Amino acid sequence: MSRGARRIGWLIAGLWALLVGGGAQAQTAAEVAAASSYLSRLQAVSFASNHEYCGVLGYRFDGVIVAIRASEGTRFSCTSGYAPKEVRVFASYHTHGAYDVGYDGEVPSVADVLDDMDMGVDGYIATPGGRLWFVDGETGNSRQICGRGCLPVDPHFQPETYGPVLPSYTLATLRRREGG
Repeated sequence: MSRGARRIGWLIAGLWALLVGGGAQAQTAAEVAAASSYLSRLQAVSFASNHEYCGVLGYRFDGVIVAIRASEGTRFSCTSGYAPKEVRVFASYHTHGAYDVGYDGEVPSVADVLDDMDMGVDGYIATPGGRLWFVDGETGNSRQICGRGCLPVDPHFQPETYGPVLPSYTLATLRRREGG
């Protein structure tokens, strides 16, 4: 199976799970598709610079989903710009930069989750291994929308450096994974 077909398969599986599985979901299929598309385009520049890129997703007055231009962060953090007042923000988005053996970049960090909760929005995160995560900004729970390789993958990526990556985490389980 080609890399492109695998990505499409993962995205379709993730969208299907959102539509039929697992109870109530905070996001729509259109929101997931927008986040996936925008983060896919950011992965290469994020890998090349080894910096996080971040921003927010929102609805324009006419109902169209827009991504506010990404801000370049540092290796381990990013501060997004502000959305115009006519955009109703529903989520943050960010990349985790290039693969780094010294950083567990395949899961959301506790700081990622707390930032979304503080902003009162959900979050989408792209990892060096090509995973797409959804962070529920109300509960602090995180789950993979699609697994390794569904988004572009850093060519230097080494799988499961920090052990198996679970399909979902609570804030408490992320804290334990970070050793805190």
